[in-house]
Amino acid sequence: MEDLQTRLNKLTDTSKYRLKANVVKEILEEFKRQMSKKETFKQAIEIDEKHHPVHVSHEKILEMIDEFIALDNLNVKYTPNTIRDGYGNLCVSYNGDPYVTLRLLLMAFRTHNNIVFFSKKFYAINTKIVETLNMIAKKKNYAERIAMVEFDVIDGVIANLQTFFHKMIFVGDKRDYVQMKKKFVIPTMYAGFGNVDVFIESKEFKELLLDINQFARDNNIKINYYDDTQIEDTLTFINRFELTDCFVLLSKNTDLIYKFISEVKAKNIYINKNPFENYKLNITEKELTYKKNIVMG
Repeated sequence: MEDLQTRLNKLTDTSKYRLKANVVKEILEEFKRQMSKKETFKQAIEIDEKHHPVHVSHEKILEMIDEFIALDNLNVKYTPNTIRDGYGNLCVSYNGDPYVTLRLLLMAFRTHNNIVFFSKKFYAINTKIVETLNMIAKKKNYAERIAMVEFDVIDGVIANLQTFFHKMIFVGDKRDYVQMKKKFVIPTMYAGFGNVDVFIESKEFKELLLDINQFARDNNIKINYYDDTQIEDTLTFINRFELTDCFVLLSKNTDLIYKFISEVKAKNIYINKNPFENYKLNITEKELTYKKNIVMG
């Protein structure tokens, strides 16, 4: 098998193709048709289940593809005075969540980027998703290769390969990201999707907690639990790093609720409420593009 650097060298140069909305839609529609084949998807799940439990819904995968098919406008634009284009080659370090793979893959495809997934789990499912889109893009003479999946590559190795990339995306535990970010000179982006902090002060929210646990189990989400034995230590620990994406407080203590609302550094705070009603990756296509202003004399 070719070494990792050789495989990265073969990644398509994004400057060799141009986005066309009608072709993008055609490819996505064919992508859905191919991904609708339950038997091949089931085979990928069976391979991954030999290593760890798999909770991936085939129906949800198809719904996510439909979401992108329904989008009309592309976030890349070319005018005489302004160009909004993709960065080029993106790399993703994450736990391998196939829903994250699919969403970022389609976002990269629609924004004129190539993307490499450094996955820690679900290699067979992720490979199926990525290679299906690659196959269709190649068949339609759109691009030789849009994405790659690499499995079980340690963060230090990814950092050593950063000259291949124009932007790094880290999805997951912010503590891991802070350590990894120190090794990168290219632009980095962080999303805490898949990691949720839950502070339990009251045991009266048993049903809500069961719902949270069930959703987390079915969607490959890690829950970091804290209790009221060490409130100040918890605040210090959570606030040490980048902003927490999602913090949940289960409490009937008004003073404690006010304290956390005032002091915890989080983008979203849920008080006695299920955080997963509208929970999804908080990265937008616009963040995967940049603008060039053209000034001519």
